[in-house]
Amino acid sequence: MGRFDRHALIAGWDQRRLAGSTVVLCGSGALGSQCAQALALAGVGRLVLCDPDTVSESNLSRAPLFRAADIGAPKAAVAARRLAELSPVTRVDARTAPLVSGVGLAELRDASLVVSCLDSLAARLQLAGRCQQMGAALLDGGTSAWGGEIRLYEADGPCFGCGLTARDRAAQDDPWSCTDAVVPEAGASAPVSALIGSWLAVTAVRLLCGAGPAPGVVRVDAAGGTATPVTARRDPGCPLHSRIPADLVSAVPYTAQSTAADLTGRLAPEETVMTWAPLPGTAPTRESTRLADAPPRARLADLGVAPREILPVVTAGRTRGIRYLELSGAGGKGTPR
Repeated sequence: MGRFDRHALIAGWDQRRLAGSTVVLCGSGALGSQCAQALALAGVGRLVLCDPDTVSESNLSRAPLFRAADIGAPKAAVAARRLAELSPVTRVDARTAPLVSGVGLAELRDASLVVSCLDSLAARLQLAGRCQQMGAALLDGGTSAWGGEIRLYEADGPCFGCGLTARDRAAQDDPWSCTDAVVPEAGASAPVSALIGSWLAVTAVRLLCGAGPAPGVVRVDAAGGTATPVTARRDPGCPLHSRIPADLVSAVPYTAQSTAADLTGRLAPEETVMTWAPLPGTAPTRESTRLADAPPRARLADLGVAPREILPVVTAGRTRGIRYLELSGAGGKGTPR
């Protein structure tokens, strides 16, 4: 039998749709590697893995894609290499930068599905906000000691920020690294990561195949042997519900490999291109997101700008306003550094 012949026996399974799908998966640790492995074996055509962390010894008991020889290496790069071995039909792109610098807004918009396997409230809120900006569906997973949750957030429904307090939405907890000496006290194990990671993958496959709607939120209690749908409601006051109007976005023939001068040079004098994260090297008390403050010949990627990012352009003066520039994925005419 062929690689995917058994899949053809499953009602609702569409191998062609899976092969034509792109999944952006943020977080390549225990949960993320379990989910990514299942999606690759299912035959998803393209996976974009984003994780700035490196492999540590603690990952070896929970993440099936890592080996002892991988300790110290970037998680996303190691996972991409292993997934290529497991599923040669799946193209895997590794992004070893933080979320805002690793995956551009246009990539989130154009992905078939975005999956979150992140380990901090701040990072999950950041990804949820960026998906809301683009109207992208987000499938979020999280684990507890003996269970976890699988949450599907669609563009016009409740998002990850709905139901949180203003204090929670302002969370600034940094994603902890598996190499840190002090880690959260919550327990974690391979069986639970495999359970929730597989549930995420099953939900993702059904969505990608168009096999029917999925519950918005499911709470899994492995100790009690239950999986319970949970009602989530959209909060009209949630600040994450900010959409970038498509008619304000203009494509430009530049990529993340282009320079700051490439973009700033095409603007009117009263316009300023902004970045979504502070420019590297700026003092914490004087952080700048103005591209004009960067060295002109610095590559956008080196300034923390993600591939296929959509950057805001602010107009000052009497004609105050905002528009957006969408970077190209390839074929840009940027100036080599």
